[in-house]
Amino acid sequence: MNPIDAQGIAKGLTVLTDPMDISLYIHGNRQTMVLFEMSGCPFCQDFQPAFWDFAEKYLKGYELLRVLLDDDRNPLWERYQIEAVPTVILFAKGEIMARLDSELGVGLTPWQLDAFANCF
Repeated sequence: MNPIDAQGIAKGLTVLTDPMDISLYIHGNRQTMVLFEMSGCPFCQDFQPAFWDFAEKYLKGYELLRVLLDDDRNPLWERYQIEAVPTVILFAKGEIMARLDSELGVGLTPWQLDAFANCF
């Protein structure tokens, strides 16, 4: 599992809170895996260890972002059609290549992540 710092954030992960900052990362030449979540979301907190294990296994060389959607008015909810968190989206040169959407009130499982790896 990725080392976690004192704030509970994986090292090597960029955390974004400003919705405009995401375009700085997803339009580059590197593929970018974005974990959309909310602070205090129990499904997000439960999902994080599985995500870091997944990232270590499948995402070497990818840019990793954690985007906090704590404001219901955050335009990224609509822009990326996010219905529930956590949601994981893989971008390449600004385009969505694959996504794993959470089910409202259920979250995501490690098994869904393993199946998601077959999408890229």
